Amino acid sequence: MTENSLLQWPQRALFQQQVNALDLHGLHYQHVALCQRRAWMYLHRINFAQWHERVALGTVKHLTSYRRDISTRGLFGLAPDRIDWEERIVYENKGSGGAVEAVNDQIAFYAVMLSLADDQPWRAFAHILTTRKKREVVIDFSQLERLWHSTQRLARLAEQERPPAVPAIPLCPTCSFSMFCGYD
Repeated sequence: MTENSLLQWPQRALFQQQVNALDLHGLHYQHVALCQRRAWMYLHRINFAQWHERVALGTVKHLTSYRRDISTRGLFGLAPDRIDWEERIVYENKGSGGAVEAVNDQIAFYAVMLSLADDQPWRAFAHILTTRKKREVVIDFSQLERLWHSTQRLARLAEQERPPAVPAIPLCPTCSFSMFCGYD
């Protein structure tokens, strides 16, 4: 992250306030980038993903690829897979390189929140398990604005009593929420 991008970000304080008020976590940002209904369900604590075959397979990949970084325990709202505290780098393991923007938003959220808490710039990387390669998530003004707009969308979704109407998308057949939203 360039130091100036976060320091000069006009929404910095308001972003942090809304994240705290709504109790947002990294997965909220991934979900809202993928699907409004999925994000609504997650915001309203409707989540049976652990029973989905794809999620179970992902959990096994996570457990067998790398040992979970226990230094992330207790970081409320922050659950990255690994943190390099000395180099100020946050890592998130992903099975494949798909849904790049959604993954970027999730990992950028972790790095931004750590940067705000630490007053130091943090970097973010997606570690792709299938290729064993890592991809840096650049946290610039564009990424910060994506996070800001997602926060606003999440705030609107949190106020809604009913899930939003959304069209079926290519993700639906493999989505862990599909059997609950009606596109299974």
